[in-house]
Formats: sequence, C-alpha cells, structure tokens
Amino acid sequence: MKSDNRNLIAAIAISMMILIVYQIYFIPAPQDPDQQQASQQEFPSQQVDPNATGQNPGGLITSGLAGGTSGLQSVTEIPAAMTAPRIPIVSDQLGGTVSLAGGRLDDLKLMDYARDDARDENRVELLRKTGGDDSYFAEVLFLDPAGNRLVPKDAEWQAGGSTLTPSTPLTLTYMSDAGVGYSIEYRIDDNYLITITASAENNSGEALDIRKFARLRRNMPSSGDIFISYEGPIGVFAEDQKTEVDYSAVQDLGPQGESYSSEGIKGWIGITDKYWLVAMIPDAENQEDFQFGFRRAAGAGEPSQVDINASATRLNTGASMERVFHIYAGPKKINMLLSYNESLGVERLDHAIDWGWFPFLTKPFFHALNWLYGVLGNFGLAIMGLTVAVKLAFFPLANKSYHSMAKMRNLSPKIQEMRERYSDDRQRQQQEMMELYRKEKVNPAAGCLPLLLQIPVFFALYKVLFVTIEMRHAPFYGWITDLSALDPTSIVNIFGLLPFSTAGLPDLVNLGVWPILMGITMHVQMSLNPPPPDPVQAKIFKFMPIGFTFLLATFPAGLVIYWTWNNLLSILQQMYIMRSVKKASEKG
Repeated sequence: MKSDNRNLIAAIAISMMILIVYQIYFIPAPQDPDQQQASQQEFPSQQVDPNATGQNPGGLITSGLAGGTSGLQSVTEIPAAMTAPRIPIVSDQLGGTVSLAGGRLDDLKLMDYARDDARDENRVELLRKTGGDDSYFAEVLFLDPAGNRLVPKDAEWQAGGSTLTPSTPLTLTYMSDAGVGYSIEYRIDDNYLITITASAENNSGEALDIRKFARLRRNMPSSGDIFISYEGPIGVFAEDQKTEVDYSAVQDLGPQGESYSSEGIKGWIGITDKYWLVAMIPDAENQEDFQFGFRRAAGAGEPSQVDINASATRLNTGASMERVFHIYAGPKKINMLLSYNESLGVERLDHAIDWGWFPFLTKPFFHALNWLYGVLGNFGLAIMGLTVAVKLAFFPLANKSYHSMAKMRNLSPKIQEMRERYSDDRQRQQQEMMELYRKEKVNPAAGCLPLLLQIPVFFALYKVLFVTIEMRHAPFYGWITDLSALDPTSIVNIFGLLPFSTAGLPDLVNLGVWPILMGITMHVQMSLNPPPPDPVQAKIFKFMPIGFTFLLATFPAGLVIYWTWNNLLSILQQMYIMRSVKKASEKG
C-alpha cells in the first residue's frame, strides 16, 4: 500500500476514533432526575482557632490571608439551616426561599426554565439548600478584622416581611447582646438580579471594627461539560482578563486560596455552568475597597468557594454603615448580561459565556441566528437561513471548485486510460496526468474546498448550539423538540413503531431520522464528485458517508439539520454546474 494511502486511512481512522471516544467518555450521560435530589450528609466539625475572638469562637476559620476567610458551617449549623423558618421568594423569573438561619440565600429556582425538557414541570434549581450533597448557597457575613463572625452562625434573624417580591423588599435584622444592630435587606428586580444591602449600627458604647464578607459556596458537581464549555469558578478583576479556576484547581488551592484586587475596573466573581451563572458584584461606588477570592472551603463534599471581602471599617458608637452587593442568578442570556453591564457599571459580565477559541466566528453566528429567529420565528429555520447565507458568501469559491470537479468528472475516461497505459510506470503516469490537468486547467484538489469551507462553520455552529441558552429546548418541527439535543428517534425500534425504548443504547447505535437523511445526502453529493484516481481512496470515500452517519448521530439535531440542508444545497448547485459544463463541452 502506498504511503499516501496509509496516511489517509490513518488520518481518517484517528479522527473518527477521537470523536467517538470523546463522545462516549467525555460527554456525560444525563442523570436520572431522582438521583440528582439532595441527600442528607454529615459534616465534620471544624477545628477552632484558639486565638479566635468575637461572639462566636470557632464559627469561621481565618484563612491566613489579609482579610480572607474560608469558613463553613459546623455540624451544629446544619440542623439550624435546614429547619429554620423561611421567607418565600415570588416573581415571574425567580422562586424559592430565604433562610432565617444566617439570612442565607440557598433555595432559588428559575421559573422560566424547565429542568429536563420544555414540557418538564420541574423548574431548574440554581441554588440548593444547605445539607445536601449538591448544596449551593450565597450569603453575606459580618466579621471582625480577624475573620470571626460577629453574628453567631446559628442565630435566627427576624424578618420584616412575609414575602420577597419585586415590589416588596425583605429586611432581616439581628440585635447582638452588646447592642449592635445588624440588618440584611434583599431586593429583586423583574429579572434575575438580587440586591443585598448589609448594614450595621453600633450602639454598644465603644468603637467596633466591622468588615463585610460575601461568599458563594458550592459542593463540586460530579460531572460537567468542561471539555466543550468551561464550568466552575470564574471572575473578572483586571483589564482584558478573565480568570477561570476549575473545581479541581480550587481544591488544590486549599483554604487560603488566592486573592485578587480589582485593578481599575468594576469586577465580579461567581460560578458558571453551561447555561447558568451566579455572580456576585460589589456596588460600583466602592469596588476599590474589595478583594476577590477563590478558595477551598473546609467540610465534606469538596466544596469550592468564591468570595468578595471588604476592608474593615471603624464604627464609632452611635454610627452606622452599609455595603451593597448584587447577585446575578440566572441564565447566560447575552442581551441580559450586557444590559446589567450597563446598569450596574460592571465590566464583561457577558464573558461568562464561553464562546470558545474562535469568538470572532462563534459570536457573529449567534447574533445572526438570533436575528433570523426574530424574523422566522424558529431556530431550526434560522439555522437553515444561516446556511443559505453562508453558501451565498462562499458561492464564488464553491462555484469555481464545482466547475473544476465537473471537468474532472468529464476527464475520468482519459485518466483511467492513462492509468492502464502506464500501469508499470507510476512516475510517467503522474507526469501525464499533471500535464492533462494543466492543459484542461483543472485542479484535482478543488473537491476538498467545499468541505474545508464547511469545517469552521460546523464547529462554530456546534459551539453556538452547545453553549447558548437560547438554543436550549428550542424546537424545530415534528419530533425535534430540542435542537441542542440528539435526534430522539432510533432505527433500532424503527423510529418508534416498536414498543420499546432505546434510551439505554449508545448514541452511535441510535441512528435517528435526521442523521440517516444526512448520510443519504452526503452519499449523493459524493457520488457527483469525480472518483478518486486511486482505488483505495475511492473505497474510503465510498464508505465515508456511512461513518459520518453514525458519527453525527451523537451530535445535536440542529447541527445534523445544518449539515443535511447544506448537502442538499451543494447537490443542487453541483448538478446545475455539471449540466452547464456538459452543455459547454458539447457545443465546443
């Protein structure tokens, strides 16, 4: 076998194997929703800092950083957090409760988003109650300069209202034995922004140093799509820089972690999922007083923590102070994130969306799809419309390529004759063929151009389908109810005619209708191309549509629809050009 044939076979085989292994081992299978419910677990009690001061020794452990802290609840705090009274959160976008144990925000649902599919009545749980395997909460603490709580960790705050809504804020208060009054006010807007105003009034009779500390803590998820889209702790602190520290790296940081000062910009810190973001944002007026931190918090379940730490303020007797924090807890919708960039004076909140290595392609594709969706009313039609636009943009290059391929097809009898005439002299055979190509002004590599043009479009569209919330649960027509998910039909049960489920089978086996249509159109398109001069290459290209059919069965339906529609347009264009070339040849 010639070396170029071996290289071709090896390249195709390796590429296919990488994609198949990647799909099987690195794309996590959806879990049973019942298995995702929080379960109770015991947390080991924390060690007590012998030098700790304040009203609640042992409540927090100082981190060793200036002004830093990594404290978590002890075993005695779990029952209090789970059984304490709660105040409902009611709005069109957000639902949940605020716990009066610490005034903690640890129960938050997104009312506009279903968990598993668009018909699911269960809403997406963004923040989850303390004490579960998947606990995820946000809170504001009052600390002394050494990092010890000034309000006991098991203290129950008093609520100044019965419900938190966009029109009715909620104020929680706590009065210490020393005469210092603390309050936390929650406000929510009509979307996904929660504003927290933390206040303290000193009536103790002596000066008191207080600093505010806001944190977001999450038990590390068991799985994620980090190989395609970043998920984990994230922050923006410096000009033209986004800091990402994945969960395993946070565990390596330890409780002291890493701290960052905002360098002349209005920064933020948070934790991102593929579709959701919880970000903490200091008020724009006093951001220079804050430090941002990533750290591992002590306790079971490998929790990760991001925090915002304000410098200490001397509060004389009779004086008061307040700090304002904002929490964005919602979907990563680019237009909404951009609007909060402007209204809050925060920078690059929209950078929480992972556009990949080629944002210069991915972002324009998304905006084009979003615009077409506004015109056509369906993201599937928008994908087809974008495909037409891309075909028109590359029409001159593709047209030239198809003209060359049509001429190559007409030259096939002459090429075959040369192969037979010089079968014993490969060098002479190649020379004669190259001379024929020059004479007829044909480029034998022109057939690769349409595929090469399609590859960057394919990957950019794949990224858009995978990471953008707008594509999640977006329906097409018929059986395609989610363009970001696989085609739900399967040839194994004859596309649903046989009464059994194929959900447990590998995606490679579950060939749906659209992957099969893609394979058919790819076969038709390749049959219009001139056959490769080498028989081994001809066999490889003959079976390539079959391999791609199985491969694309593991990709989102929107991507398969794009590829199928692109093949159909290419077939029409190619057939038209072939007829034109044939007529021109007959006239000549």
